[in-house]
Amino acid sequence: MDLSCVLLSSLSVPKRLAALSALSVLIAGACSSTGAVPAPTASTAPGQSIAGVSGTGPAGTAGTPATGAGRASAGAAGIMPAVAGRASSGSGPAGLGGTAGSAGAGAAAAPTAGTPAAGSGNAAAGAAAAGSGGSAGTNGVVGGSASSTDAGSGGAPSPTGSGKVFSQCRFHFGAIADVARTRPELVRELDFFTPGWMGLKDTFDMEHVCNDTKPGATFEKQVPAIVSYVAAFYAKRIGNLEDCNVPGATATLCATGAQLVMRDLSKIVAIYESYAQGFAGCYGTTRPIIFMMEPDFYQYTVETQNQPWSSAQAGQIMTQFVQAIRKHLPNAVFSMDISPWVKPDNGSDNGKQWFSSFDLGLFTFVHTSGGHTDGSTATIRDSNKMTWRGVHEATGKPILADTGYGVNGRSEGHDPVWDDVNNLNARITDGVTSLSQYNPAMDWGATITRIRTQLKAPSVCP
Repeated sequence: MDLSCVLLSSLSVPKRLAALSALSVLIAGACSSTGAVPAPTASTAPGQSIAGVSGTGPAGTAGTPATGAGRASAGAAGIMPAVAGRASSGSGPAGLGGTAGSAGAGAAAAPTAGTPAAGSGNAAAGAAAAGSGGSAGTNGVVGGSASSTDAGSGGAPSPTGSGKVFSQCRFHFGAIADVARTRPELVRELDFFTPGWMGLKDTFDMEHVCNDTKPGATFEKQVPAIVSYVAAFYAKRIGNLEDCNVPGATATLCATGAQLVMRDLSKIVAIYESYAQGFAGCYGTTRPIIFMMEPDFYQYTVETQNQPWSSAQAGQIMTQFVQAIRKHLPNAVFSMDISPWVKPDNGSDNGKQWFSSFDLGLFTFVHTSGGHTDGSTATIRDSNKMTWRGVHEATGKPILADTGYGVNGRSEGHDPVWDDVNNLNARITDGVTSLSQYNPAMDWGATITRIRTQLKAPSVCP
């Protein structure tokens, strides 16, 4: 007979039962020191990377069971996996403690990812929370190098932003829809596309945008970035006016445009509502859609107008336009136009005085429009004093840049200056977050593929 059996047989029945209970607790505690629960395998979504390293939670002392999901088996040492990818810092829920009275550790649960921040490889690992009666697990480690689909290299500062507009936090490329649609290799590289300008009619006429973005359609994965020229188109129709940069024209938007827009403001607001209702009906109210508002809006305040607006009036009118769209499209995102020649002194204050008249809380971006922009210099155009960084700092908004176009939106061709990695990285540092080539070269898709991994990640990712 084994010695342990002899000793047990010498005890009374109550004492014999107590000894057996104590022995089972010791055995359970010993097993828990080596029996780790394996970390679950995280799944990846398109554009994400799994880069976190699991942290191990040490065994806890006896504790009272906590409430919540994911009860841990008594005696199991907790393992805290860190899920990286498109997530900002998230905190993991508390793991449940071991069964009351036992010596086993509570297993810490996997952290819940925080709000997605567009882009891959920039996620912070969630913090392990303490289980009831157990210690907190060690934090996971943020991943190293980004995957091949990410912009920039690993170790770059995590950008800020909600990631609600673009699905990846990287420098974005766009082109005109009718140019890109015949080039599938280019479409694959684009983050957004620009359809025809909005406002050619008094009622919604852009169903083609909805058709182009349906599942399986050409631009199903791209965000529509619509140039909204509603007020200007209306004034041109009603007053038989030309754009201000048409050579030799005297009846222009810079002469009587302000008067006509102010006189028929309620009609123009109604046109905005018509377009918003149309998009709400066919595009929907959940997917992001960008409205680049009224190029050259500053033109209605210049001295050549017969009835120029004040900056304050311009700000009030723009608010009405934005609100008319947002009334029907809660998913709409807005960009305010940059006119590099604004007062005082040809843009020398980078628009600080001009933009102070607008409710910039309504806007996510600012954008260039009109003539040629310079991707190789600090100034937006060599004829003006406004700088890329200056307007970014004055507004606090990332910049949607374009390469420029001619009179009445005519293409001026591909601008290779914006294909240079050094130029692009300098402009990204200045706050530029995207580029649209109005009429890109045939091989621009291959160019984007070649340079994308060499580009910095933007500091802000809306």
